[in-house]
Amino acid sequence: MSQANIAYKRDSDAISLGDLPSDKQYTLSPAALSGRIRSISNQIAHGLHRSSLNVLPVEIDNNHPYDNSYEQQVPNNEDDDDSYYSLKNFRERRRGKRDEDSGLSRRIKRFYKDQDELIDVYEQVHNRGNGDDSANVAHTRTQKISNILTKVSLAANIALFILKIAGAVISQSLSVISSVIDSAVDLASSIILFWAWYKIKRRDKYRYPQGRTRLEPIGIIILAVIMCAASVLVIYESINTIVDDANFFKAGPNTTKTLQAIDMSAFPIAAIVITAVVKGILFALCVRVNTPTMSALAADHINDTVSNIIALVCGIVGSYAYKNKINQKAIFIDPIGAICISVYIIITWIKQMGDQTKRLSGYTADPKFLSQLTWLTYHHSPLIEKIDTVRAFYFGTSYLVEVDIVLPEDMLLKQAHDIGEGLQKKIEDLPEVERAFVHLDYEHSHHPSDEHKVV
Repeated sequence: MSQANIAYKRDSDAISLGDLPSDKQYTLSPAALSGRIRSISNQIAHGLHRSSLNVLPVEIDNNHPYDNSYEQQVPNNEDDDDSYYSLKNFRERRRGKRDEDSGLSRRIKRFYKDQDELIDVYEQVHNRGNGDDSANVAHTRTQKISNILTKVSLAANIALFILKIAGAVISQSLSVISSVIDSAVDLASSIILFWAWYKIKRRDKYRYPQGRTRLEPIGIIILAVIMCAASVLVIYESINTIVDDANFFKAGPNTTKTLQAIDMSAFPIAAIVITAVVKGILFALCVRVNTPTMSALAADHINDTVSNIIALVCGIVGSYAYKNKINQKAIFIDPIGAICISVYIIITWIKQMGDQTKRLSGYTADPKFLSQLTWLTYHHSPLIEKIDTVRAFYFGTSYLVEVDIVLPEDMLLKQAHDIGEGLQKKIEDLPEVERAFVHLDYEHSHHPSDEHKVV
């Protein structure tokens, strides 16, 4: 599989692009560069130039002569740098909203919007690398909000579960019963997520040196299995009810068979309405917080909101049919509604389980995030001759990052260590990163897989 290598020379502002293993090299001026970079970006986004090891090979040639004094003279901040890859140059290319954009096609508008978002991301990454701690403060605040909402969801699930049990006993509606089972699993989910959060906070540095953050996706997978199993049981019971009701109508008026009793009085209706409103409010709160736990809780709350609305409608229709206020055959609506609720829950939680399984399995990071890491590494030190490899993949809920950089062969160990450790700390300051490893090398002719065992 081919890999895209990019060699940039600061002194000439030219970029050499090549596709390995071809020996052909091309030099593009900055004016002709944008189209080629866009082509490579699209290829990388679709996985055409990424190796099987989830590596984004980027070769950046600084070609600076090694000078001890140069490290002290050149500032890290690139705002005043007029080079092609400077933040100042990128800011000047921000499109923004213009009057003439109304005549552009939707695809071109989307391109400019994505470009502006990427420039904003680069600016945020650049500010983090220069001492701006606002992103970390926001991340800490997000974690606190996540913990509060987890506790609120647990308390709400306990109260609503008790309320809906009483409503299900009175109504005897299968749709309401399926909603109660959903609430029971909701309660279990809140307990499991709260337990996972409790264990993650109480670290045991001897038994779990890297912490237990992977308990979070494991807990979500367990919840998904429980949810799907409970929904299958509801589907089974609903099918049996449909068969019994069909036999009742088939037997005629002289049969001794009876229909499934349904009584949607004021209390069951009130219980379902209260549950739907509370769950809707909790969904609106949880969906604003971007963490795996809150994503799972938000999906849980919206599922409960939808299932309660369906249960309310189907239960009322079934109750009217049982009391012969409408066509009695409409009683089939109740078990059919229960099946619809259960299928919806199964589909939603299978998606959640798939997402969390990817995170536990080491799924590769998004190309945009790899681009952020490359940007941060490129601007870290002028003494970095080349960026050999940038690799990032899920390590539970966050990323594990590996970066290989090339330094001058005759550089002192102390200086090389300081550059590598500084870059490691910058990368680990990103809220999405759990652990970063920076490998220092003096050449780049080897393949990235040559340095590690391939499993």
